[in-house]
Amino acid sequence: MTISTKSIGEKGLELNVSGKLEEQDYRIFRPLAEERIREHGSVSLLVHVTDFKGWTPAGMWEDLKFDVSHYSDVSRLALVGDDSSTAWMARLARPFTRAEVEHFPEARLDEARSWIQQPKAA
Repeated sequence: MTISTKSIGEKGLELNVSGKLEEQDYRIFRPLAEERIREHGSVSLLVHVTDFKGWTPAGMWEDLKFDVSHYSDVSRLALVGDDSSTAWMARLARPFTRAEVEHFPEARLDEARSWIQQPKAA
């Protein structure tokens, strides 16, 4: 798996992922997200997916643990990618978070970056 992160505004975090998510990928992402939650009360996430191959069992477990422990701490979640799995992941994520969840095709990446910086709708 390849994962890289970058900040988008004060609360936003962009994750660029490709391949298969593994446990160690969450060791990179989780502390950054939790820092924003401590500082701002919530985090907005943009997950930019290319060539996604799923999760290892340990990676899936880390994802589930993050989702459960931060159910109310993610205000917006944008999943970006043209692969049909990103639209599927957006639908799958909704029951596991109180975040507003949207799927954006690759061509709308800049729109997704802007969207996650907006306040959550009431």
